[in-house]
Amino acid sequence: MKKLYRIIVLSASLLISATAAFAGQNLRTGYFLDGYTYRYQLNPAFQGERGYFAIPVLGYTSLGLESNLALSTFLYPTGNGNLTTALNSSISDDTFLNALNKRNHLNVNLNTSLISFGFHTKKSWHTIDFSLKSDMNLNLPKDLFRFMKVGAADGNTSYDISNIGARVESRLELAYGYSRTIADWIHVGARLKFLVGLVRADMSMDDMQLNLSDEEWSIRSQGHMNIAGPVHLGTKEGMLDWDSFEFDSANLVPRNFGGAVDLGVAFDFLEYFTASASVLDLGFISWNNNVVGTTPDYSWRFNGFGDITSEDNALDKQLEGIGNELLNAFDFVGEPDARKSIMLAATLHVGLEAKMPFYERLSFGLLGTRRFNAAYSWTEGRLSANVAPLNWLSLAADYAISDFGHSVGAALNIHAKGFTMFIGTDSFLPLCSVTPKYFIPVERLNTNLAFGLNISFGKYKGRFVKDKVEDKK
Repeated sequence: MKKLYRIIVLSASLLISATAAFAGQNLRTGYFLDGYTYRYQLNPAFQGERGYFAIPVLGYTSLGLESNLALSTFLYPTGNGNLTTALNSSISDDTFLNALNKRNHLNVNLNTSLISFGFHTKKSWHTIDFSLKSDMNLNLPKDLFRFMKVGAADGNTSYDISNIGARVESRLELAYGYSRTIADWIHVGARLKFLVGLVRADMSMDDMQLNLSDEEWSIRSQGHMNIAGPVHLGTKEGMLDWDSFEFDSANLVPRNFGGAVDLGVAFDFLEYFTASASVLDLGFISWNNNVVGTTPDYSWRFNGFGDITSEDNALDKQLEGIGNELLNAFDFVGEPDARKSIMLAATLHVGLEAKMPFYERLSFGLLGTRRFNAAYSWTEGRLSANVAPLNWLSLAADYAISDFGHSVGAALNIHAKGFTMFIGTDSFLPLCSVTPKYFIPVERLNTNLAFGLNISFGKYKGRFVKDKVEDKK
């Protein structure tokens, strides 16, 4: 069990070290929101209506969860008013398993902007950002929960637990963005990024098969892992030695560097329509002091307990041996101190906005998003209504369908001269159904909250500039 303990400690330590930098997607509800300061981070072709300077940390902060799992899937009320887990025998197999998906995801997001500002020069828009970003993802196959719930109760049972995995990646990002308007109807933009990797961990069982029958139990597995950051994990007889895990103070100064680019374009056509598209985070980080591990082709069979009457072959020793054999599926052939270049998870946005001819301050937008992140990829479609009743006030409400289920979002943006403030969420429905004592969402854990305070300056150059000719500032 010591090996399992080391694996858990290592995973928890990497998660904790990245907690201060969890960064997910920007507020997608703000894609069509008039005057939203950080639209250019969703599409670098978009320009701000005024120059701005972000209040450090408070300029943009976002906390969120994205998942197709729900707390109500794992906890069930009992007759006496208490709760019990899904593994309790009183909860039927079908009740629990039918509430799960083939692939069950959990993404944790926290994004904080350290320094950010933007300014206009004629028809161009310039931005500079320094931020702390990261992603944390979990992928749990349905068969993992089926194994936990059913086990060998059905006699001949097979479980495919392939692609079970977890990934954490944190980085510092320094970005320069440039956008320009061409012929008054074409907008193009790009953001160049210099990246410094802080910590990365990726563990996945690419192929893992369990077969349980009355005659024998068997397991076959093959996986990989990568760990980079201020940790040390040595090898023993060619295998990664979990007992050697420790923090490495000599590697507190990052030596992992890379680059990326965001590209965007937007077209105004037929007077009331704007089509746009962007691709974000096309790039990589070269990770130094990277521990690379791969499992050898592993298989194990158990044909039943032997004679348990002798002390050397006691039942508890045989059970311990079974446990150790199962944990051997997580043995990795190690290659310490390797350098490995890892591509970033890219994001594609495609949008279409239609302004209402009877009231141009009202528009409807359709946004499609695709996140390219191997086993942690997801797709979303979002329909929004956006209104700007005043030049300094805008609101948005939207409905989305994604791999995480359906969601309803909203945003409020105050963008007056000298001061801007926004608050928004891509999904607030889980916040409407929480446990009474701890306020934990019981529906799908798919929610986030973003807010920011910024100082604005310069002449107004928003979409309603024709309505503000009197503005001499």
